Amino acid sequence: MTGNDPAHVERLAALLRPVDLLDFVTHICQWLQDAHEAAAELQPLRKNNHRGNWNNNTSFGTDRYEYLLRTAQSLNVDIAGLDADPAFQSVLLKMDQVGVYQFNAPAGPHGSLGDISDLRRELLAPQEDEALLGRRDAWLDGRDLLLLPWAGTEDGGLTDAWAGQGVLVDNHIAWDWLVRLQDIAESPTGSASPWLTSPLGPTLFDESPPAIPMRPRTEQRRGSAG
Repeated sequence: MTGNDPAHVERLAALLRPVDLLDFVTHICQWLQDAHEAAAELQPLRKNNHRGNWNNNTSFGTDRYEYLLRTAQSLNVDIAGLDADPAFQSVLLKMDQVGVYQFNAPAGPHGSLGDISDLRRELLAPQEDEALLGRRDAWLDGRDLLLLPWAGTEDGGLTDAWAGQGVLVDNHIAWDWLVRLQDIAESPTGSASPWLTSPLGPTLFDESPPAIPMRPRTEQRRGSAG
C-alpha cells in the first residue's frame, strides 16, 4: 500500500499534465539511476589510470552531476514537451505548467540541506515581494516550481526520490506537500485510486507498472559514498 496522500499525488499529476504521471516517474528515475551508474563506472578509471590516480573524495558526486547536467535534454525523447534549461550551472526541467528542480538530498527530504548555493537558497526562499524579479522568476518564467530531491550512493545507485512543493526554513524544507515517487510506481495493479485515472479513461495501472530502477550494484566498489 502506498504511503502517499492521494490528494498530493493528484496535485503532482495536475502539475505534470499533459505528461502522464507514471511516464514521468519512470523516466525521471531511470535518468537518475543512469547518472549513478555512469559515475560509478568512471571511478575505477580514476583510480587505476596509468598516469596515476586522479580520484578524490568528491569525484563520484562530480561525475554524477556532470552526467545529469549534460544529458538532461535527452529526457524530451520520452517526456513530450520537456525542455532542460542548464542556466546557472544547474538543471531546471521545464514543462507546460511546472519547472522541476532536481537535487541531491542525502539526508532525505526532511533533513538539513547543509551548505547550499545562493541560487538554491533563492529558489527555495519564501516569495515575499512579488514586485522584485530575481533569478527564480526569470528561470521559471511563470511556471510553478516543483522540487525533486533524491538520494543515492556509488554502490547502491538511486535509493529514493520524492517530489513536492515547499520553502526553505532554517536550512531545511518545510513541505506544503510531498510524495515518494517509488510508491507511485509500486502501487499494486488494479488498486489504483480515481486520482490516478487518465483523462482518456483507463487507469494508469491497467497493466503491471514498470519497475523503478532502484537496485544495488552487482559489483561493489570502494570509494566515495556520493
